[in-house]
Amino acid sequence: MTQRIDTGCHAVVLWTVLLFTLFIAGCGGNSIISSSTVNPVLSERDLQGVLVVAVARQQSARKDFEDAFTKSLNRHHAGAVASHTLVPGPDVTAEQIIAAARKANLETILVTRYLGKSTADVYHPGTIYYDVAPAYGRPYAGGFGGYYGYAYEVAYDQPVWTSNVTHTIVSDLYETESTRPIWQAVSETVKASSNSKLRNDAINSLIGDLKKQGLLN
Repeated sequence: MTQRIDTGCHAVVLWTVLLFTLFIAGCGGNSIISSSTVNPVLSERDLQGVLVVAVARQQSARKDFEDAFTKSLNRHHAGAVASHTLVPGPDVTAEQIIAAARKANLETILVTRYLGKSTADVYHPGTIYYDVAPAYGRPYAGGFGGYYGYAYEVAYDQPVWTSNVTHTIVSDLYETESTRPIWQAVSETVKASSNSKLRNDAINSLIGDLKKQGLLN
Protein backbone atom coordinates (compact mmCIF):
# COMPACT_ATOMS: atom_id res chain seq x y z
CA MET A 1 0.00 0.00 0.00
CA THR A 2 1.47 3.37 -0.96
CA GLN A 3 1.57 6.50 1.22
CA ARG A 4 -0.81 8.29 -1.18
CA ILE A 5 -3.53 5.67 -0.59
CA ASP A 6 -3.01 5.79 3.18
CA THR A 7 -3.39 9.58 3.22
CA GLY A 8 -6.65 9.39 1.30
CA CYS A 9 -8.05 6.79 3.67
CA HIS A 10 -7.09 8.87 6.67
CA ALA A 11 -8.83 11.90 5.17
CA VAL A 12 -11.99 9.85 4.63
CA VAL A 13 -11.86 8.61 8.22
CA LEU A 14 -11.41 12.16 9.54
CA TRP A 15 -14.27 13.59 7.49
CA THR A 16 -16.51 10.70 8.53
CA VAL A 17 -15.81 11.42 12.20
CA LEU A 18 -16.45 15.16 11.80
CA LEU A 19 -19.67 14.71 9.83
CA PHE A 20 -20.96 12.15 12.35
CA THR A 21 -20.19 14.59 15.18
CA LEU A 22 -22.08 17.39 13.43
CA PHE A 23 -25.02 15.09 12.75
CA ILE A 24 -25.28 14.07 16.40
CA ALA A 25 -25.02 17.70 17.55
CA GLY A 26 -27.79 18.74 15.16
CA CYS A 27 -30.19 16.03 16.35
CA GLY A 28 -30.13 16.82 20.05
CA GLY A 29 -32.69 19.00 21.84
CA ASN A 30 -31.61 22.13 23.74
CA SER A 31 -34.14 22.13 26.60
CA ILE A 32 -34.15 20.72 30.09
CA ILE A 33 -36.74 20.74 32.89
CA SER A 34 -35.03 22.48 35.80
CA SER A 35 -37.94 21.98 38.23
CA SER A 36 -41.27 20.18 38.26
CA THR A 37 -44.02 19.78 40.85
CA VAL A 38 -47.35 17.97 40.74
CA ASN A 39 -50.36 17.93 43.07
CA PRO A 40 -50.64 14.29 44.18
CA VAL A 41 -54.38 14.68 44.80
CA LEU A 42 -55.12 15.83 41.25
CA SER A 43 -52.41 14.08 39.26
CA GLU A 44 -54.17 10.70 38.89
CA ARG A 45 -55.73 11.59 35.55
CA ASP A 46 -54.95 11.86 31.89
CA LEU A 47 -55.33 15.28 30.37
CA GLN A 48 -58.70 15.39 28.63
CA GLY A 49 -59.90 18.76 27.49
CA VAL A 50 -57.14 21.38 27.91
CA LEU A 51 -57.36 25.09 27.17
CA VAL A 52 -53.85 26.10 26.09
CA VAL A 53 -52.90 29.66 27.01
CA ALA A 54 -49.67 31.48 26.12
CA VAL A 55 -49.01 34.77 27.89
CA ALA A 56 -47.36 37.01 25.30
CA ARG A 57 -47.24 40.70 24.42
CA GLN A 58 -47.60 40.06 20.69
CA GLN A 59 -50.69 38.26 19.43
CA SER A 60 -48.69 36.54 16.70
CA ALA A 61 -46.35 35.04 19.32
CA ARG A 62 -49.33 33.96 21.43
CA LYS A 63 -51.02 32.29 18.45
CA ASP A 64 -47.87 30.51 17.24
CA PHE A 65 -47.03 29.10 20.68
CA GLU A 66 -50.60 28.03 21.47
CA ASP A 67 -51.02 26.34 18.08
CA ALA A 68 -47.71 24.46 18.41
CA PHE A 69 -48.38 23.36 22.00
CA THR A 70 -51.96 22.34 21.15
CA LYS A 71 -50.78 20.25 18.21
CA SER A 72 -48.19 18.46 20.38
CA LEU A 73 -50.72 17.76 23.14
CA ASN A 74 -53.26 16.40 20.70
CA ARG A 75 -50.75 13.86 19.44
CA HIS A 76 -51.35 12.34 22.88
CA HIS A 77 -55.16 12.64 22.54
CA ALA A 78 -55.42 15.41 25.15
CA GLY A 79 -58.36 17.22 23.52
CA ALA A 80 -56.42 20.51 23.63
CA VAL A 81 -57.82 23.81 22.33
CA ALA A 82 -55.82 27.00 21.70
CA SER A 83 -57.23 29.86 23.75
CA HIS A 84 -56.96 32.40 20.92
CA THR A 85 -59.68 30.48 19.07
CA LEU A 86 -62.11 31.08 21.96
CA VAL A 87 -60.85 34.36 23.42
CA PRO A 88 -59.17 36.32 20.62
CA GLY A 89 -57.60 39.74 20.87
CA PRO A 90 -55.25 41.50 23.29
CA ASP A 91 -55.74 42.24 26.99
CA VAL A 92 -57.32 38.88 27.82
CA THR A 93 -58.18 38.50 31.51
CA ALA A 94 -58.01 35.43 33.73
CA GLU A 95 -61.78 35.62 34.19
CA GLN A 96 -62.33 35.43 30.43
CA ILE A 97 -60.03 32.42 30.13
CA ILE A 98 -61.76 30.54 32.96
CA ALA A 99 -65.21 31.36 31.58
CA ALA A 100 -64.20 30.16 28.09
CA ALA A 101 -62.79 26.89 29.45
CA ARG A 102 -65.96 26.19 31.45
CA LYS A 103 -68.22 27.04 28.54
CA ALA A 104 -66.26 24.65 26.29
CA ASN A 105 -66.36 21.92 28.99
CA LEU A 106 -62.56 21.76 29.16
CA GLU A 107 -61.34 20.16 32.38
CA THR A 108 -58.02 21.98 32.67
CA ILE A 109 -56.24 25.22 31.76
CA LEU A 110 -52.56 25.17 30.78
CA VAL A 111 -50.87 28.57 31.08
CA THR A 112 -47.33 29.13 29.75
CA ARG A 113 -45.36 32.32 30.20
CA TYR A 114 -41.86 33.55 29.43
CA LEU A 115 -39.73 34.43 32.47
CA GLY A 116 -36.70 35.91 30.71
CA LYS A 117 -33.20 35.04 29.58
CA SER A 118 -29.72 34.76 31.08
CA THR A 119 -26.25 34.68 29.52
CA ALA A 120 -23.31 32.52 30.62
CA ASP A 121 -19.81 32.23 29.16
CA VAL A 122 -18.76 28.63 28.46
CA TYR A 123 -15.20 27.40 27.85
CA HIS A 124 -14.72 24.62 25.30
CA PRO A 125 -11.29 22.96 25.56
CA GLY A 126 -9.46 21.97 22.41
CA THR A 127 -9.90 18.46 21.01
CA ILE A 128 -7.22 16.30 19.38
CA TYR A 129 -8.35 13.72 16.81
CA TYR A 130 -6.16 10.65 16.41
CA ASP A 131 -5.88 7.94 13.78
CA VAL A 132 -3.94 4.68 13.64
CA ALA A 133 -1.47 4.08 10.81
CA PRO A 134 -0.53 0.52 9.83
CA ALA A 135 3.13 -0.23 10.33
CA TYR A 136 3.81 -1.32 6.73
CA GLY A 137 7.48 -1.32 5.90
CA ARG A 138 8.58 -1.37 9.53
CA PRO A 139 10.51 -4.40 10.79
CA TYR A 140 8.61 -6.63 13.19
CA ALA A 141 10.47 -6.47 16.52
CA GLY A 142 8.22 -8.86 18.42
CA GLY A 143 6.09 -6.17 20.11
CA PHE A 144 2.30 -5.99 19.83
CA GLY A 145 2.30 -2.27 19.05
CA GLY A 146 5.08 -2.57 16.52
CA TYR A 147 3.14 -5.14 14.52
CA TYR A 148 -0.32 -3.56 14.55
CA GLY A 149 0.52 0.09 13.97
CA TYR A 150 0.84 3.36 15.83
CA ALA A 151 -1.39 6.36 16.63
CA TYR A 152 -0.74 9.85 15.38
CA GLU A 153 -2.50 13.23 15.50
CA VAL A 154 -4.55 14.15 12.42
CA ALA A 155 -6.51 17.23 13.53
CA TYR A 156 -6.81 19.69 16.39
CA ASP A 157 -9.66 22.01 17.40
CA GLN A 158 -8.55 25.20 19.13
CA PRO A 159 -10.11 25.97 22.55
CA VAL A 160 -12.81 28.66 22.37
CA TRP A 161 -15.14 30.67 24.62
CA THR A 162 -18.82 30.96 23.69
CA SER A 163 -21.80 32.72 25.24
CA ASN A 164 -24.88 30.62 25.89
CA VAL A 165 -28.19 32.46 26.13
CA THR A 166 -30.74 30.46 28.13
CA HIS A 167 -34.46 31.22 27.90
CA THR A 168 -36.71 30.24 30.81
CA ILE A 169 -40.37 29.29 30.40
CA VAL A 170 -42.83 28.16 33.10
CA SER A 171 -46.03 26.21 32.51
CA ASP A 172 -48.86 25.84 35.04
CA LEU A 173 -51.77 23.45 34.78
CA TYR A 174 -54.99 24.27 36.66
CA GLU A 175 -58.27 22.49 37.26
CA THR A 176 -60.94 24.51 35.50
CA GLU A 177 -63.77 24.28 38.04
CA SER A 178 -61.78 24.87 41.24
CA THR A 179 -58.77 26.66 39.61
CA ARG A 180 -56.54 24.56 41.89
CA PRO A 181 -53.00 23.98 40.59
CA ILE A 182 -52.25 20.49 39.26
CA TRP A 183 -48.73 20.79 37.82
CA GLN A 184 -45.93 23.26 37.24
CA ALA A 185 -42.69 22.86 35.30
CA VAL A 186 -39.85 25.22 34.43
CA SER A 187 -38.11 24.67 31.09
CA GLU A 188 -34.71 26.15 30.31
CA THR A 189 -33.74 26.31 26.65
CA VAL A 190 -30.40 27.28 25.14
CA LYS A 191 -30.90 29.62 22.20
CA ALA A 192 -31.36 27.57 19.05
CA SER A 193 -30.90 28.42 15.40
CA SER A 194 -34.37 29.99 15.15
CA ASN A 195 -37.30 31.09 17.30
CA SER A 196 -39.39 28.16 16.07
CA LYS A 197 -36.64 25.71 17.08
CA LEU A 198 -36.45 27.38 20.48
CA ARG A 199 -40.24 27.12 20.90
CA ASN A 200 -40.41 23.50 19.80
CA ASP A 201 -37.54 22.43 22.06
CA ALA A 202 -39.29 24.00 25.06
CA ILE A 203 -42.62 22.39 24.19
CA ASN A 204 -41.01 18.99 23.76
CA SER A 205 -39.43 19.21 27.20
CA LEU A 206 -42.75 20.20 28.80
CA ILE A 207 -44.59 17.40 27.00
CA GLY A 208 -41.96 14.98 28.24
CA ASP A 209 -42.47 16.08 31.84
CA LEU A 210 -46.26 15.80 31.56
CA LYS A 211 -45.74 12.20 30.46
CA LYS A 212 -43.26 11.59 33.24
CA GLN A 213 -45.74 12.87 35.82
CA GLY A 214 -48.45 10.59 34.44
CA LEU A 215 -50.63 13.38 33.06
CA LEU A 216 -50.25 12.30 29.44
CA ASN A 217 -50.26 8.89 27.78
